[in-house]
Amino acid sequence: MEKGRASTSSARTGRFLPVRRRPLLTPDAHDSASRVRRIRSIFLHASTRPALVETADGSAHVLKLAGAGPGPGGLLTELVATRLAAALGSPVPSARPLFLPHGFPWTVGTDEWDEMVQRSFGWNLGIAYLRDACPADPAEVLAADPGLLARIAAADRLLANMDRRRANPNLLVDAGGSLRAIDHGACLFLSRALRGVGGDFALSANHLLAGAALPEARAAVGPEVLDAALADVPAAWLPAGVDAARLRGALEAYVGVWNASLTS
Repeated sequence: MEKGRASTSSARTGRFLPVRRRPLLTPDAHDSASRVRRIRSIFLHASTRPALVETADGSAHVLKLAGAGPGPGGLLTELVATRLAAALGSPVPSARPLFLPHGFPWTVGTDEWDEMVQRSFGWNLGIAYLRDACPADPAEVLAADPGLLARIAAADRLLANMDRRRANPNLLVDAGGSLRAIDHGACLFLSRALRGVGGDFALSANHLLAGAALPEARAAVGPEVLDAALADVPAAWLPAGVDAARLRGALEAYVGVWNASLTS
């Protein structure tokens, strides 16, 4: 087999045990914890204009819209990336699909932003809102616990994260003073997995942590991680020509190459 290319069957052999296949989310699968009740404000500094929203159970989330530039594919990438990063110990806020009801009333923003909301009726992505969090300074990041930084770097290697640069680390300091890693929508792992390409798990040259002296962080991704993540994927987020079985097989193969690399 060509180096850097994985087959689904080889990834499953000895790497993935049979798991229960749960159906993808459908438009009628939402409950009070996942249904958006109110849009509070818009994060105007972010290019995709996410919003601070409240769900019917009263919890607060940052809502990333399916009708924004990256589209549903960006939401799929970020949801799966966040779950994989958490499995490797990266300090990510939780992520889950949130349902924006059809005909949701215009409460904030401009006509243009409301048009984006109207393109987003259905499933969108909610990231747990970190109240009073603020952007981390690069110098502050590099002075943090090396073990924590190593776990962030390991997750970014797995995910091929191209968007954690010194100019924009995409790291927050939460109200308790802890680093939190955010914004995984620009990761390349999913497109590589669907092309059958894997094995190059180096940080990009402009990554904030590239070349940093960090302890080794070696963590495998178990089948239960993918099972739980893919069970939360709305069917509407699947790329054209990709069904649930192909998505799972591609990700199992990609993660299988990562797991194998830990023992080489």
